[in-house]
Amino acid sequence: MAKIFVKDLTANEPIYNVFQVKKKELVPFKEKQGKFLSLVLGDKSGEIDAKLWDKAEEQAAGFNLYDFVAVKGMVTTYNQKLQITIETIKKVTIKEKDLVLFLPTSPREIPEMWQQVQGKIKQITNPHLQSLIQAVFADDQLLKGFLRAPAAKAHHQAYLGGLLEHTLNVMELARQIAATYEGLDSDLLLTGALFHDIGKIYEFRYDIVIDYSDAGRLLGHIVIGTDLIHDKIKTVPGFPDSLRLKLLHMIVSHHGKYEWQSPKRPKFVEAAILHQADYLDAEVDKFLRVKAEDHQEDWPYIRHLERYVFTG
Repeated sequence: MAKIFVKDLTANEPIYNVFQVKKKELVPFKEKQGKFLSLVLGDKSGEIDAKLWDKAEEQAAGFNLYDFVAVKGMVTTYNQKLQITIETIKKVTIKEKDLVLFLPTSPREIPEMWQQVQGKIKQITNPHLQSLIQAVFADDQLLKGFLRAPAAKAHHQAYLGGLLEHTLNVMELARQIAATYEGLDSDLLLTGALFHDIGKIYEFRYDIVIDYSDAGRLLGHIVIGTDLIHDKIKTVPGFPDSLRLKLLHMIVSHHGKYEWQSPKRPKFVEAAILHQADYLDAEVDKFLRVKAEDHQEDWPYIRHLERYVFTG
């Protein structure tokens, strides 16, 4: 069947389409025995509520949360919002290449972003840092994760390729700052920007859903990334201990504040710049995302920004 995205659904139209199950709940009827099935279905374009009224328990047994399902029914409205009234729902298998239809993906081309990152890597002249970078990305599985992982579960660059996009932006900001001020170690700054969030490769799962992994919930990307880079440094002969300490400090301090889950605050200028570049890119992305959303007013309250934001 041809894929129709949630954002393109219209009321009073029959539908036969594949979605991913985002939420699933069997709800008791208030005035009769039995239960109905309440779902949230989604794809990369958005989510929609759905209800199945007949034989709900029987059909619900055939699929689980995050499964892909073929849905036959009717697009209706309830409380001025679209929803799907389901006739039948059945679990289906999709090909890996079709996951991009269901998981949000960076609007920028991943091969092009990786090429730009590689161009910035070539600007690093310190041989120890170059050897470290080559050792890190010689790991094919790690590289695959770096190109695919999100930068967050929500709020900023929370989509496939988001980590790569965020890293590229932070590297570019760091490069421009290094060109503005004298006396900075641009090699250290660029390498810190490259590796500051590398732990997010393992902090998240992004196979059929973007969510925290067990390692992400138990350790977090700062601990994971620090351990990863520390282990890779051990494979580089003659890597200076002072350089090791500085690079690891940049990873552990890039959140900037203790209350932002930063184990350390930045203690030298390159670390301070990295924190500000990281924060700037995340904040800009959040505001741009709010601006791009379809708000019904010029001053929506955005909870994760903790303020009213002007979108007019």
